Amino acid sequence: MSVETQRASGGYISSALTSVGNVRKHNEDAFLSQPEQAHWAVADGMGGHSAGDVASQSIVTALQRFEQQPQLSDSVDLLEEILQQTNQDLLDLAGGGQKIIGSTVAGLVLLPDFYLLYWCGDSRIYLYRNGVLAQESVDHTYTQELVAQGRLTPEDALIHPERNVITRAVGAADRLYVDMDIRNLHPGDRFLICSDGLDKELSDADIAAFMAQRQTPLEQLTQEMMECCLARGGRDNITLILIENPSVA
Repeated sequence: MSVETQRASGGYISSALTSVGNVRKHNEDAFLSQPEQAHWAVADGMGGHSAGDVASQSIVTALQRFEQQPQLSDSVDLLEEILQQTNQDLLDLAGGGQKIIGSTVAGLVLLPDFYLLYWCGDSRIYLYRNGVLAQESVDHTYTQELVAQGRLTPEDALIHPERNVITRAVGAADRLYVDMDIRNLHPGDRFLICSDGLDKELSDADIAAFMAQRQTPLEQLTQEMMECCLARGGRDNITLILIENPSVA
């Protein structure tokens, strides 16, 4: 396992941890912890395809170029530019044909009063605020599309045979569509960014119970969440980042 805990200049605290899990031979996840820019991200290379680890690491390396801009719109444009270029780079690396070198991505940028989130694929961003857990991202998966159309219940989606089929990824298509949004940041907000190896083992209720532990240091909390995932099977690579906005601005 690889762990990283840092305190950003804005008072934000973060802790990141990744593990190959109990089943896979290679870790195709990668994470970005860029506290000086209040920027964190998780990328999950597409299993069953070529060089998933290359794809996820390429995304994380490219995102290291990000710097917050004076205008929020310019920060959004820069992230979009970086991801679009990485998409093209991965397509070029794959060389066309049936070969795909792709990865999900989910990221978060904190600002004094707002947060910017972006995602592509099924890596997730959660927010824990005032005792309530909310999934801030919407999975780009076949089953989520069926749920949105009313053709499948959320409960049935959890056991659907095609629940792992994603509909978007960096490097998977000529045109990349990344969801981005800007929302209000509150004192005490806690965020979780994770690959799907975590939510395969932990339910939303499990995640909420961990996020509610305000007295537990963030580094210990990430380790406890990882240990729980591994104890329940660790069927996939697992990566998580916890980020906390201070309660007092």
